[in-house]
Amino acid sequence: MAGSINLNRSRIVGSITTLFSGSVLAQAMTALALLFTARQLNANIYGQYAACIAIASLSSIFFSLGLDIWLLKEGGRSTQQLPSLTGSVIGIKVGLGILWMIIFSLLAPLLNQDTYPLRLIHWSLILILLDNLFATTLTGFKSALMNKPPAIFEAIADFIWFGSTMLLILFGASQPETFLQIRTIVVFAGLILGLLYFHRVVGIHFTLGVAIHALKSMFPYATSEFLGMVTMRADVVIIGLTLGEYATGIYSPAVGLINMALIVPMAVYTVMMPVLGNLFKNHPHQAKQTAKRTILLLFVIGIVLMLIFMIGAPLFGLILGETYQPSVDILKILSLVLLFKCVSFAMAAIIIATDKQAKRPVVQFVAAGVNIILNLAIVNILGVSGVAGVYVITEIILLVGYSWVVWYKR
Repeated sequence: MAGSINLNRSRIVGSITTLFSGSVLAQAMTALALLFTARQLNANIYGQYAACIAIASLSSIFFSLGLDIWLLKEGGRSTQQLPSLTGSVIGIKVGLGILWMIIFSLLAPLLNQDTYPLRLIHWSLILILLDNLFATTLTGFKSALMNKPPAIFEAIADFIWFGSTMLLILFGASQPETFLQIRTIVVFAGLILGLLYFHRVVGIHFTLGVAIHALKSMFPYATSEFLGMVTMRADVVIIGLTLGEYATGIYSPAVGLINMALIVPMAVYTVMMPVLGNLFKNHPHQAKQTAKRTILLLFVIGIVLMLIFMIGAPLFGLILGETYQPSVDILKILSLVLLFKCVSFAMAAIIIATDKQAKRPVVQFVAAGVNIILNLAIVNILGVSGVAGVYVITEIILLVGYSWVVWYKR
């Protein structure tokens, strides 16, 4: 492979468009799959489904270690090392992921079995590990701006998942583990095909030296990813631990839709982060102009997404049915998250590209701390609506903090 990325404007715009179109299709299928799953299961059972996935996701930092962010940056800077970079990250995740599954399985009986039944916990662990490995495979492509393959793989996998979910509903499936199992099978198939194709067009191999270097470099990335997951996942976990499965079932569809919508700004972030890293290293003046355009683009995307979800919230209630009517008001509150989060993506890309990643966890630590403290303080008083408000406050703190890191002493 070539040692550098072609950074002409048409290539960048084409990469964003490819990822954007693929992501929109993939997330539309994902959103529909989850909405129809929630409709098929009642709020209590869907609450178990969502709670198990949320707590498994939050603990997955044990093996993910923020290595996908590291891979995206390092792969963009040195594409000739992409086979060993990607293979080494996958090797680390497989080894630590198996250990994570064993430890979590041993501790799982300590959780409230009404909200976290063991049969769902076990399938959630398998799903999260496979999904994380699949994400790493796709990140390998993205780091070199080879964005067509991951867009296709994501779209096909989510389309198959949606189709399988509809078949389960058609045949009257009512057990949450059945929906988890079919989702796991689809992700596993996507992972295998993705690895085979990546090996064919790029190559992939584990290198001990690269793995050691990745582990030595991972602390700021792991810290950042964990704190990021706290701000996005802790709300569901706290609701599950305090209010139970029904409240989790009411809150999860709304917050799930918001988090899935973030794949749109993520498409821009994924393309622009390695591009900005390369520009700030080799063409600083051009990098500053590109950074400003990235901020403006994501600001506009944030406004559009916020309005879509705020205005379209009643349709969300019609799809889910009467049981989930409280979710409509939650979605309206959470739609504000999209505006702040989109601009935060732009700031995060600049932070990483300018080698300020070590400062980013400080901001995230403050935001995550406020998130947890406020949620624990108000969850039993204001319920799920209060938790939604805390999510918005958290994103405002993140945006202010990221902006300070970007512009301080520039």
